[in-house]
Amino acid sequence: MTPLRRGVVTLLLVGLIGMHLFELARDSEHWPFCSYPMYSWLEDDDPAAQTQRLMGLHADTGEEIWLHGRQYIDPFDQSRLAEVSLHITDAPDSKARWDLALGDLLQRYEERRQARLHGGPKLKGMRIYQTSHDLHPEAKNLATPTRRVLLAEAEFRPKTETD
Repeated sequence: MTPLRRGVVTLLLVGLIGMHLFELARDSEHWPFCSYPMYSWLEDDDPAAQTQRLMGLHADTGEEIWLHGRQYIDPFDQSRLAEVSLHITDAPDSKARWDLALGDLLQRYEERRQARLHGGPKLKGMRIYQTSHDLHPEAKNLATPTRRVLLAEAEFRPKTETD
């Protein structure tokens, strides 16, 4: 390697490292010189994972069934459901938005069930909960949240020709 090339490469590397250190010291976010803050906060004394849980109400028994597979509410999945849930819950007209959203999810579920795209039972309604789980190794308590708060619920109303 020629001395000029070695000098240019060294200068570029020192400059890149210097910019990273500068951004780190300023605690600013200018990609690609980020300070990488993802998951870098301290948890409080009672750490818990917050999630949204979509439950279907069995048409015959009324039993709640956890709809955690994408096949039930495609094109949504758990991560999109959580993101939309935050936006709806924070909206001033959240009740109307939840009614519309859960009605749409119920309709999607039923259309996919009738098309045999999943093996879920017929539902008479849906509920969505904000759930909290204490953090445990290997998420052994995933099926049993520590706390849950009802955000909204809807009953199944088939679409009509006027909808």
